[in-house]
Amino acid sequence: MIRALLVLAVIFSGLAAVLTRGHQALGEVLSTTTANDLTNGRFAQKIDKAVFGAVPRSTALDGLVTGLEYRVLGDAGPQVRAGCGDWLYSMEELRAERRDRDNMALRAELLERLVRTIKQSGARLIIVPVPDKADQVGDKLCGITATQSRLRDQFWNELAHVEDAVVVDLRENWPRPGYWKTDTHWDQAGARFAAERIAQTAARMPEPGQDAVRLVEGSMQQRTGDLAKLSGLSDAPHALAPAPEQEREVKVDIARSGGLLDDTPEPSIILAGSSFSLNSGFLEYLETSLSREVVQVSQRGGGFAGALLETLEKRTGSLAKAKAVIWEWPMRSLVSPPSDAEKSFMRRSK
Repeated sequence: MIRALLVLAVIFSGLAAVLTRGHQALGEVLSTTTANDLTNGRFAQKIDKAVFGAVPRSTALDGLVTGLEYRVLGDAGPQVRAGCGDWLYSMEELRAERRDRDNMALRAELLERLVRTIKQSGARLIIVPVPDKADQVGDKLCGITATQSRLRDQFWNELAHVEDAVVVDLRENWPRPGYWKTDTHWDQAGARFAAERIAQTAARMPEPGQDAVRLVEGSMQQRTGDLAKLSGLSDAPHALAPAPEQEREVKVDIARSGGLLDDTPEPSIILAGSSFSLNSGFLEYLETSLSREVVQVSQRGGGFAGALLETLEKRTGSLAKAKAVIWEWPMRSLVSPPSDAEKSFMRRSK
């Protein structure tokens, strides 16, 4: 009933705007319409154009409607689900599709081939699957079904049987919540934990890091989550939207090992990840934990293996000099349709 009233309110406000702002344009259409316009469809096109031009475009109005739907109905739009306490979750994590199992099977085969390829290059591969937010912060789902996230957990069985690779399991002792309320990514506590867990794994490398890396923490700054933007809640009035979160600015100061006149060695670790590797200071925490500089080649929207495949194709020189490749990918990417780059690699690596 409330939803219907909101929809009707929007419709009537739009109709009123069309009548007040567009009556002149509508009058011109009616006065210039010919018999041919009525028979060939041009009349309807002219009416549509006049109405569209008269409809008000207001970010504030859109934000108000979105905020009301969120606060009154718990509706965050078609791509975002609202949990409790202003926690937002991506439908990408929760949605179940018919070909999910097939895509997971393809990724299992792709993973084995990538492991073999990286081993042939001489580098050590460290695999870092990022658990779903819905899985790690399940206590804030409040009625949302996360069956699909549980299905992806079965992939850990595949990872347990991968030879010649090291898998970092971030699930144990995860610093809950470890994710932003209004964003798909880990927060700074989660990013720091992941970096330190990876460094513990990489500590067994034959050449430990010798750079003097100092983490420099700056001031707190406001952060608007990607899910708040995706749902339109970033434009809603403050009283109707989740409160913005605070993120501390971080950077690193690296004093490289070697003399002043020595050639600076090329970094021996490559980070080929997704947007998780580009968020929340993860790279800075990783370099600090490893005591060495890291080459960042991660991609926003890179999904399962976008950055790693591009490294194999376009950065073979850097890969040949690398001691280790850290391959980070979100668990939700296991069920996404295969990319053109993934399909191409699968054909070439048979």
